[in-house]
Amino acid sequence: MEVRRQTAEAYARRISLAMNYISKNLERELALEEIARAAAFSSFHFHRIFKAVTGETVSEFVRRLRLETAANKLLSARAASITEIACACGFSSSQNLAKAFRRHFGQSPTEFRNSKLGNTDRNLEDVLAAVMAQSPPRSTTGIEMKAEIKQLPDYTVAFVRKLGPYGKETAGQAFAELMQWAGPKGYLATGKVIGVYWDNPEVTPPQKCRTDACISVPPGTPHDGQVGIQSIPGGPHAVCSFEIAPAEFPRAWEEAFAWFVANGHECADRPSFELYHNTPDRHPEGKFVFDICIPLKK
Repeated sequence: MEVRRQTAEAYARRISLAMNYISKNLERELALEEIARAAAFSSFHFHRIFKAVTGETVSEFVRRLRLETAANKLLSARAASITEIACACGFSSSQNLAKAFRRHFGQSPTEFRNSKLGNTDRNLEDVLAAVMAQSPPRSTTGIEMKAEIKQLPDYTVAFVRKLGPYGKETAGQAFAELMQWAGPKGYLATGKVIGVYWDNPEVTPPQKCRTDACISVPPGTPHDGQVGIQSIPGGPHAVCSFEIAPAEFPRAWEEAFAWFVANGHECADRPSFELYHNTPDRHPEGKFVFDICIPLKK
């Protein structure tokens, strides 16, 4: 039974590497053999193992991720044309994107962009007005935030990935498994604790959202069971700092991106992450002190 458990954990870890590889190469055609090789699988059984772990075939995952990435670009890259977004997401033409997008989302790319950006613009009217007046914008959510642009280092991290709705249950399970592994190795005293959230829950079905519980480790640290190793690239980031109650995390993300959009920044094509500076049990009011770090295009 122990050998079977270890094998299942190794499969989950290696499938996470395959998912990461796909995410980084969406703009081009990906052969099954190439993806399998990136995760150290034989191509013969890789597609069956991938579906057993994720519930999707490789082609279904690639197609969904391309469409969700296109949806996110429609909102974040306002000046980009539908054709430019189609090419950046691996579609041969804007027509092919439009057909697939309507089947998946029930709207054309233009309809989706107009419906979402209309709401965003209304929510940010007061923020944009404050920026134009060169005065600090008031909070859109009622929580305080300090925001600045920082150069962050590269992080080598050990991670545990879980699929499911963002929130306490999914993240709590991932971090519990990670801390159980990291504690005996001494990483809790020296490592930085990070949460990586790969997907936009307004676009990706909740059960498919990817949460990575991470802790920084020395380069060269080997993977171990269900715990994988990956790199989080450094460089310029919008760093939005908060001290909030656990229930206020969704509002913190709203506040961070309101400031981000109002100040005209452009996000790089990789996930944002949370960098934690405490645990709420050590705070007098049970609050989290953490940063939301949004990667910027160089």
